[in-house]
Amino acid sequence: MKSVLYIIAGLWIAYGVLLILYTERARGFFRRLALTDHVKLLALLPFIVGVILAVGAFFYPNVFWLSFILGILAIAKGLYLFLAPKPRISRFLTWWFERADNSTIRLFGLFTFILGSAMLAYLM
Repeated sequence: MKSVLYIIAGLWIAYGVLLILYTERARGFFRRLALTDHVKLLALLPFIVGVILAVGAFFYPNVFWLSFILGILAIAKGLYLFLAPKPRISRFLTWWFERADNSTIRLFGLFTFILGSAMLAYLM
């Protein structure tokens, strides 16, 4: 389980760095990935990651609260993406990929990088 938490932390760090350094390219890539008709299928990703984080929190007390809270938030995000009406999800995705300012995307990347770094630091 620890290796899975390491992988998730590493992916968050990589995702944050991509959003900070290559904002437009990362937005374009994730826009092509997320703006499909299968958004309900993509909702499984945060749900599964959330379950892994929430369960992994019970195996490692050093990272319990960070992992558990992030896991619950990811589960909630996955459920929201799965249960919300399609027009609301498409409005949010359109805002995120087309109208959000680059500094907003970079700030999100910074938060993601910090959370991944914190998770990695607590795991070591």
